[in-house]
Amino acid sequence: MSREQQGVVLFLSLSLGLFFFLTTPSSAWKESSSRTSSERTSTSPLAEGQILIKVDGSVNQRGMVPIEPGTSLLEALEKAGGVKGKLSLPPEALTTKIDKSSRLLVVPDGEGKGKVSLEPLAPPKLKVLSIPIPVNTASVEELDTLPGIGPKTAQAIVEYRETHGKFNSAEDLLQVPGIGPKKLAALKPHITLP
Repeated sequence: MSREQQGVVLFLSLSLGLFFFLTTPSSAWKESSSRTSSERTSTSPLAEGQILIKVDGSVNQRGMVPIEPGTSLLEALEKAGGVKGKLSLPPEALTTKIDKSSRLLVVPDGEGKGKVSLEPLAPPKLKVLSIPIPVNTASVEELDTLPGIGPKTAQAIVEYRETHGKFNSAEDLLQVPGIGPKKLAALKPHITLP
């Protein structure tokens, strides 16, 4: 590429960047910066045995929060800075225990009341966040996200677990058809045995 062509490419790149900068509404920039400052993200790795919850909705600090399994919804919300305003949530829901990585959503229901829901994180999200998969409770879809595990082996893990009970050690996975020593070595960093 000649020097003149490089100059044209550079000019076009800068022009396009300036065009997108000038045509993006200022409200989008404000929303992006306010969301970044109000969201909380876990930057440190999980401690042994911890799980992650994604706190979303009408909370003071949205984002990923590391917790211990068995933490109540109330305790998890407190770690996320509490609910916004004076929103009251059903007391029976707040005592629910969280046992696996999940999404915790708080939604206003009107008149100062709110609803809280807890749902499992989508399997692809678990993989992106590098959250270890609990092999004793994971679904076929969750197991399918593990390295070297396809739908057939994931189904075989679930069937073995249903027939023989919980896995007591990672080495118990060697009893599952399709899992050998090499595959087990690749799986170990990505699984837990709660």
